[in-house]
Amino acid sequence: MNFRVKSRILLASTAIGLSFVQPVFAQDAGIPASDGASQDDETAPAADIVVTGVRASLQSAQSIKQNSPQIVDSIVAEDIGKLPDRNIAEALQRIPGIQVQRTYGEGSSVAIRGLTQVRTELNGRDIFTASGTNQLSLEDIPSELLGGIDVYKNPSADLTEDQLSGTINFRTRKPFDFKGLKVAGSVTNSYFELAGKSRPSASLLLSDRWDTGIGEIGILASVSFQKTTFRQDRTSTEPFYTLDDSIGSDGNPVNATDYATAQALGRVGQVTTLPHGAGIGKVYGDRRRLGTDVSVQWRPTDTLELTAEVFRNDYKFGFYDYIFFASAGADSIAPTPGAPFTYGANGDFESGTFSNVPIGDYTSFGSRHSRTTDYSLNAKWHPTDRLTVTGDLQHVKSTSKAFRSIVGLSGTVDTFYENIGGRSTPEIAITTPNGLTDPALYTSGFYLDNLNESVGKDTTARIDAEYAFDGGFLKSVKVGGRFANRKNSAIDTGYRYTGLASIPDLAVVDQSDFFYGKSDTFGDFLAFPLDTIQNYDRTREVLGIDGTPQYLPSGANSIGLKTYAGYAAAFFGTQGGLPIDGNIGLRVVHTQQDVSGFYQQTSLVDLPNGTQISGPTAFNPISAGQNYTSFLPSINVRLKLTDTLQVRLAASKNIARPNFNQLNPSLTIIQPGREQEDELHNVSGGNPELKPMKSKNFDASIEWYFSRTGSVSLAGFYKRISNYIQTGIADRDITFDNGRTFTYSVTSYDNVATAKVKGFEAAYQQFFDFLPGPLSGLGMQANFTYVDSQAPSPAISGPSISVPLELLSKYNYNLVGMYEKGPFSLRVAYNWRSKYVETTSGNGSGNLPIFNKPFGQLDASMTYNVTPNFAFTIDAVNLTNTMRSTYFGLTSRPREQLYVDRRISGTARITF
Repeated sequence: MNFRVKSRILLASTAIGLSFVQPVFAQDAGIPASDGASQDDETAPAADIVVTGVRASLQSAQSIKQNSPQIVDSIVAEDIGKLPDRNIAEALQRIPGIQVQRTYGEGSSVAIRGLTQVRTELNGRDIFTASGTNQLSLEDIPSELLGGIDVYKNPSADLTEDQLSGTINFRTRKPFDFKGLKVAGSVTNSYFELAGKSRPSASLLLSDRWDTGIGEIGILASVSFQKTTFRQDRTSTEPFYTLDDSIGSDGNPVNATDYATAQALGRVGQVTTLPHGAGIGKVYGDRRRLGTDVSVQWRPTDTLELTAEVFRNDYKFGFYDYIFFASAGADSIAPTPGAPFTYGANGDFESGTFSNVPIGDYTSFGSRHSRTTDYSLNAKWHPTDRLTVTGDLQHVKSTSKAFRSIVGLSGTVDTFYENIGGRSTPEIAITTPNGLTDPALYTSGFYLDNLNESVGKDTTARIDAEYAFDGGFLKSVKVGGRFANRKNSAIDTGYRYTGLASIPDLAVVDQSDFFYGKSDTFGDFLAFPLDTIQNYDRTREVLGIDGTPQYLPSGANSIGLKTYAGYAAAFFGTQGGLPIDGNIGLRVVHTQQDVSGFYQQTSLVDLPNGTQISGPTAFNPISAGQNYTSFLPSINVRLKLTDTLQVRLAASKNIARPNFNQLNPSLTIIQPGREQEDELHNVSGGNPELKPMKSKNFDASIEWYFSRTGSVSLAGFYKRISNYIQTGIADRDITFDNGRTFTYSVTSYDNVATAKVKGFEAAYQQFFDFLPGPLSGLGMQANFTYVDSQAPSPAISGPSISVPLELLSKYNYNLVGMYEKGPFSLRVAYNWRSKYVETTSGNGSGNLPIFNKPFGQLDASMTYNVTPNFAFTIDAVNLTNTMRSTYFGLTSRPREQLYVDRRISGTARITF
């Protein structure tokens, strides 16, 4: 059943369900304003016109941007539990200067103005996922729990440090945001085209407030449940190696094998680069999000307000896949004698046939279960009209458990043909006497399993005080201090290797629907069954493997981070012909950092039956510490040329500490089994000696607010970053206890000299109210970002080259068409970004960076307000079904091409 038919059935079934719900809620009540407070404010004049929907959302976000003391962009939920996009990262990509990284079809992280060193906060406090980064994984949190998102693009003294590009603050709603009782709920059903499955979601918010004998009390509880699924199809070509046909001083070839290959191809004396393999991958998976938020507010007097909140996010992610490839890895690959070969002008391979190529056939399952719980207590005290004191206590605990299980098979095929010249996807043909569904092809097998756990804890205390002055140039002075004690620990079993004495029963992998039928690759093959791999106990039972891998002391690592910060800021302003206001301040931060871990190396043991298993592990402890103090001045100035036209100027210094994955000193190396010896051997580890990155930032913007929902802005920025951290890969020969030596590509990190980022953002939004009749409901949002960056590649091995910063596109734009008239609203959004560097030095690339090709995605949503209390929304994501592609430094060396799901969702939403 195709996507169109499935979508119609989905929408029809949802509409039938809604027809029973409508009469229950067809009562006259106001739809809440977008900021959760403005409509229900008791002081609002009764005659005010209530603005709702998209217009209210844009009006509130624009007001935040216009009146903020620094450069900020905001997203405000159109209604309770309704951001413009269901995924947080997808919503953020609509903001100028933000670029999104996607994982299996969903936004998972963002870069602001080309930099990924982003700080994430929840209601102005730390929030993170215990996976080794310093940030919250954006795919973890349900969007329905949020009332809005603010993105601060330049720091001020009162904002917490540890970011180079900006701070993303997620805002939840509070009971005092509403006048009284508030109830909101939604039910969603989503269909995923490539996976061919549907998944449900639901959310509910309850809030009320009361006057009591001890003051006013409000309670809010919100819960969100989401289930999604996905499928991703991938073709890949890697690695590429350039033949060395040079002659040494002794008159003999420097590399006899490469010289012989060049001779066979008739390419001696010509640059020749050959791929050593290609294959396909088909990945299935599921996500489940369960988020809860409970807050209590108490206002015992007019001068004191206390807020207690518990925010909890529970996220489960699982994927299971098939991978089949023919590859010689780092070993030489043999051309088929007499077979035709073609090359590009630079000597890069375009098409040809190779003989006796090893194959790899993997079936795997992986999962991650993360929980983050945030406990917070906030007190705001106004002892006088001029003095405000705020105190804040917070404790965050985040846990993450991950698991991986892989059954691998190997063999050898007679011929491997590939054609990548001038094609969007490779043509791949693999021949054997009896085809890829012949069990005799798979001559040996192995099993790998791995368990790991992470725990992150953060206890923070903060106090701020602001004193306001009457008249004069100095408006107020704000001072504050903050202490944070962050700890992160992890333990990992490492991969346990078990050689298989016999090949288990295999299943046929149907390739008829692969890549939407658009690929030209080999057909069906055999693999370990997906149904079995998803059950860990059953997999080990079928393979005859007892027990699970054991956690060893050497598999543990820990990082402790204590920060002591204090700041002072002065807020100033003038009145008169050309008003100027702003703030100037200094933040001082002392950091104490300690890391510990182990280098561990595991050899394999040959058993009498000819198989291999993991043997003893040798390990050495590693520890390091750093202490440093940072002085971070900042100034923000706003010049009001008119009531609607203003100019902003800002300058600041900031730091970003290495994330915990980058600092982790542990490195685990396991000897490859016989079936893996011909593959590339890759491991990664951190660098405990990394220094914090330091940036000097300069920002300027001009903003024109010509209506409540209409504005035009242009912002320029320049950042000079020292000690910038980039990825590097170095080859290392490792000798194991049995005397075998293998070359490993070790990925690590280093502080390169200096990086520079500069660019500008242009943004425009407007509803065309001046148009006649129904056309007055038309509106538009558009923004464009240009970011230019340059940093030297770490070049741990190979030549040093200059590349853009990782994950940064030079050009990025959003075009959003809107229509809102009466009960109907429509939104169509297209996001596009130019090519960007995925990593500065890729495995098997000859130290070339891996680039993502330009990519655009079209999304749409339509809402109909059946009554003031009840609305129905249809969302569609990835309508263009764009194929994504990467390449190794040169477009003539393609790396991978992939497709992910198109998604359509139907949502019923109530609010009263």
